Amino acid sequence: MEKEIKVKKRTVSSLLGMSALSFSMLSLPCSANISAVPVVGGIVNSSEILKHQINDSITYTTTTVRDAAIFTIAGLTLDAYILSLPLDSSVKKRVIAQLSNPYYAIPLGHFLYTFVDKYGNMDNEDAFKAYLKTKYSEEELQRFSHSLFTLNELQKEDASKPSEGHHQGLKIDRKFIANMVVVYDELVQIGEWKDLNTLPDRYTYLSDSPEDKAIIDKIQPIILSGLEKSVLGMDKGEMRSALELIIADGKPENKNKVNNKAEALTITLIDFVRLNVLKSYRQFVYQEQRQIALNSWLQETFKDNLDTLVAYLASRQQRRLAVQVTVDGLQQGLIEGLVTPTEKTFLKQIYQDHLNRNEYKPQGEPTSQPEHEQQLTFLKTMVEKGYQDPNYLPFFSQLYQEYEKSIVNVGISSTPTISVRNLPIIKTGAKVSGKGGTGIPNFHFVDRQDDRAYYFFGNDALQLDRLMDANKVQTMFDRLDYLVTLNCNAQYDWNAHTTYDGLVNLGAGESLRDFGEKRCLRELTQRAKTEKTITEMRAELIEEIGIYQNIFVLDIYSKLTQKWKIQQQLETLSKLEQKGMPDYALIYNPWPDHFAHFTGPFSDEILMPTGELNRLDYWLTQISDVYKSANVYDRTLWGMAGDHGLAPVYYSLNPEKQVFETLQAELDYPLVIKKISSDEGEGPKITNALNYESNKEVDVVVASTAGGNFMMDFFNSQQGWKVQPTYSELTTWIPVNAPEDQPINIVNEIASRLKESLDYLVVRETPCSLDECQIRVIGFKDDIRVDELISKKGNRLFYQPVAGSSQLLEVDVLNIYKPQLNETEQKQYDELYQRCMISSDANEESSWCTEQEWRTLTSFTARPDVVNQLAYLYEEDRAGTINLFPKFGVGFNTKVPGRHAGEHYLEKDAFLGFWGKPIENKMAPLIIEENGSLAPTLYQYLTEEKVIKNENGWGYPSLLN
Repeated sequence: MEKEIKVKKRTVSSLLGMSALSFSMLSLPCSANISAVPVVGGIVNSSEILKHQINDSITYTTTTVRDAAIFTIAGLTLDAYILSLPLDSSVKKRVIAQLSNPYYAIPLGHFLYTFVDKYGNMDNEDAFKAYLKTKYSEEELQRFSHSLFTLNELQKEDASKPSEGHHQGLKIDRKFIANMVVVYDELVQIGEWKDLNTLPDRYTYLSDSPEDKAIIDKIQPIILSGLEKSVLGMDKGEMRSALELIIADGKPENKNKVNNKAEALTITLIDFVRLNVLKSYRQFVYQEQRQIALNSWLQETFKDNLDTLVAYLASRQQRRLAVQVTVDGLQQGLIEGLVTPTEKTFLKQIYQDHLNRNEYKPQGEPTSQPEHEQQLTFLKTMVEKGYQDPNYLPFFSQLYQEYEKSIVNVGISSTPTISVRNLPIIKTGAKVSGKGGTGIPNFHFVDRQDDRAYYFFGNDALQLDRLMDANKVQTMFDRLDYLVTLNCNAQYDWNAHTTYDGLVNLGAGESLRDFGEKRCLRELTQRAKTEKTITEMRAELIEEIGIYQNIFVLDIYSKLTQKWKIQQQLETLSKLEQKGMPDYALIYNPWPDHFAHFTGPFSDEILMPTGELNRLDYWLTQISDVYKSANVYDRTLWGMAGDHGLAPVYYSLNPEKQVFETLQAELDYPLVIKKISSDEGEGPKITNALNYESNKEVDVVVASTAGGNFMMDFFNSQQGWKVQPTYSELTTWIPVNAPEDQPINIVNEIASRLKESLDYLVVRETPCSLDECQIRVIGFKDDIRVDELISKKGNRLFYQPVAGSSQLLEVDVLNIYKPQLNETEQKQYDELYQRCMISSDANEESSWCTEQEWRTLTSFTARPDVVNQLAYLYEEDRAGTINLFPKFGVGFNTKVPGRHAGEHYLEKDAFLGFWGKPIENKMAPLIIEENGSLAPTLYQYLTEEKVIKNENGWGYPSLLN
């Protein structure tokens, strides 16, 4: 009893001692192993310790672990799992024989773990549908049926026919895994990194070296053999024809063919497998090394400086967390209209647009209509009768009730509003141009330095990480590599500690609904349970250390046993730390955009309670609930952005035909036109990364994506093929086969032949740099050509007409999708309009409006930030020569009823918002902001480092005060 009382006294004493910790830390002595104790407000900053004293000691050594027996795949040992795969007996025997070699077995084990245990071992049921069945009756769900949701799976096959080609997803089954093992077995002995003591910082893509050519020649027959077997079991159709063309390219007589597709597919698969093997192995090695380094620091600090150890543990108990959600195609005005019952301006207007759709048809230009007829029964119900339902968008409804001020009133998507341009902006906070910029201006571009065209719907998607790396873009995972990070289904994650691959999710998620979301939720759920264990362990350690400190120095046995106990607990903690809730998580959801293209942005498939937005709402709720269950929700800052919105397509036009075919009919020589993209709704393209087509001896390269942007590249600059021509040079364009004395004003030809469907085109008036640029905007108003200039110098811009009086950018027209301005807003708009459009003098730069003034002015219009965005467009040289944007209701080169990449409010207004206890009443109301501010804001909260735009790779500011 006496001993028990002593222990209790010691415990109380130690806890009282801890209460004075923040004061005692100010005068802590530095131990031999701690050169400087980072102090913030008198408390040790555990993140700084992790960054500078633990993470800096980690090396990606290949000698950390040698025991392949630690791997179990789908509950089986590695050798047992290999034996269970449908492999040829000779391959199976060869693989099994090499499993005793750790250099062979460990990378294979972790690679298989990635594709089997992480992606497999889970049912393929539709989780959202199962949830809806608990909230709605069968009769109600029948009423809410559409092409993406039905209770009868047989009906679904017929209902989804308009987009059936888009639902043939990737199957990660045993056959798929067996093929990966075959390729791995052929490749692993060739990987250079296996002979190194330290893993390389980056993956080295295949080149045209003799060594890499030999690898390609070795793997290609294996891939073709698999394709030939697949084709035999397929019905005739587009997919079979495409595969047969690839197989034909694999014949010996086509070996040196430019853009050989068999070789292209082989290169892509080799790079995909090797890259993922190395990424998986790096993650495994990092986690092993991190545990060793953390345990070493904990043990040494326990030995040398107990107060610092306790302060570190206390700091980790109160650490900050951040969740970054990126949603493809999430538009703020739409969400606000759906969850704000009293405000129906947006919904009424988009429904009126639908009723007036015949008015948007170009009369003098040939058009077609999307095959899929948009179903807007739910939108009609909401506009005419309203819809009240606690199970409809509950997450978003609560978000707007509690955090309306920290959701932007008008979001800005960077022009052109295309995913491949805007997603890396959102995920990294880097801008497109300049040092540390992404260098990715569009879904397609021509690199004139390498004479290489890129189009990212196809195997070029694997080049995106490579292009970002070449530009030295800092991702959030790069910046936060000292913390515990998780990537759920996004790209640009080389330094993430746990990854669910974005391309795998896209491939599988089309046919297996909720594929990536379920796996991300499972990961977080497991981590939430571990987090609670870790929290309890840290609290117990703090108490145990207090007891240890108060044990009388001569009580040697008690002191020693308590020391051993603490040391064991510290080692256990070091093993669990990386398995708790991530300090930073990136979650990407592609589906609202993905399906809106094929069904329409305001269709039943998107808006109904069974639609994509309510599905997104469901998963946001599930993720939030996990953070609450882990008891970390109150310390988590949440941020979410859309990369763009979407607009409906009622009529489609092909500018390539309308301009160049009609022009060709008037010429007595052939034009050389090269198209590098698919039309929206068509299949992907395959490009040979080592033997691609040249763009020289071509008159113009054309490309389109998402129905809202059409890019043309011309090559007639007086300064050479690699330099982008300006407007004046394009007025005297001479095609390759044309006589020198017969120049063509190609800009006028384009604008005049598209005058009914073209919103406007944009071209360089002068060469552009980061600090200075002048562009010309051209379109037709009331059958009269209108030319306007936007001049940018530093932070100031001037917008002026050249010919015609109408405004192409419609700065003088208020946004009909938003409520009428109140008196204060009207006054602000009037004052800015007077200042920017009337009082500015072309010859007085000091009179020009600033970027922020133009941004505020255009926030009241249906073209948010339009002046700035068009001025930024050509900061990146690869942004094309001429960019065309279609009028509302019209899509360029598309077969589907949903578009983006254009310049309409519905496309430009990307969602951007923040929520969570950390910002309650601490963030100024967000009026108009760029979606690129998502990452900087979360980073500043997480690290407490001030983010400054255009410094340290940041292209956008943090929105924290």
